[in-house]
Amino acid sequence: MGIFFGLAASFGWGMGDFLVRGATRRVGSFVSLLYMQGFGLLCIMLVVLARGDLAILPAAAASGALWLMIPAAVISVCSTLLLYRSLAIGMLSIVSPIVSSYAAVTLVLSLLTGERLTPLRLIGALVALAGVVLASIEHRTHGEPHAWRHGWRLPVGVPQALGCALLFGIAFWLQGFYVIPYAGPAVTVLGNRLISLAILVCVMLLSRRSARLPDARTAWVLFGVGVLDTLAFIASSAGAATDQVSIVTVLSSMFSAWTVLLAWIVLRERPHRLQWAGIALILCGVVLVSLGA
Repeated sequence: MGIFFGLAASFGWGMGDFLVRGATRRVGSFVSLLYMQGFGLLCIMLVVLARGDLAILPAAAASGALWLMIPAAVISVCSTLLLYRSLAIGMLSIVSPIVSSYAAVTLVLSLLTGERLTPLRLIGALVALAGVVLASIEHRTHGEPHAWRHGWRLPVGVPQALGCALLFGIAFWLQGFYVIPYAGPAVTVLGNRLISLAILVCVMLLSRRSARLPDARTAWVLFGVGVLDTLAFIASSAGAATDQVSIVTVLSSMFSAWTVLLAWIVLRERPHRLQWAGIALILCGVVLVSLGA
């Protein structure tokens, strides 16, 4: 079941990342995340109440898992802000695969905290990291200012995508090892949504940001993204509760394949050959890690 949940999470995140790009360009990353978290909170509250999962809160509190939700949620909301910013300013077919390399971070942390890494999975992680390097550079013409030597530089959105990958990897490891085993998948997602939304509302009030949406279409898009993102988190958390954290994380990181496919078909984005090679290596690395479980 862990494999199924990981693939289901990848589909939800891939579709959500593709849909949210238009909203981030219209209202910005912060407002998009604020509404997405709000709609997602409503979704997960319905799931928790229907399942009766609140009954496990006393046991989760006694284990200390509820307290660890706070740093996990802070890391998660920061990584999602970086993700939305990278999607707003960068090419989907480049930044999405880079973000998906968070699986390599989770793999390393999982290894350090007790999970065994097979040779094939180690090779897969290294292949994915090599792909990140290739996908993270683009060629600039000689007439453009601030070009690096030989005309290569980081594309727009890539620094944010790299930061997002690092933080996502830490957040998934922290939740998979220290929160989900005691709080369960649904309560973990509920806590993440509650804390993340509280942080965003506080930032909005302190900075006096406007949270007004320009039209109903944007609101419906963010509603759909919130539902997809929440269901994907539930699937990922459920997978981590039934299988190795590293396996489910790597499978869920295949969301970039969905995003790249949609960007190529719908938006006609065309990375150059070296970047395609990097994207291919990332996806191959994900497959190798999955096969080496």
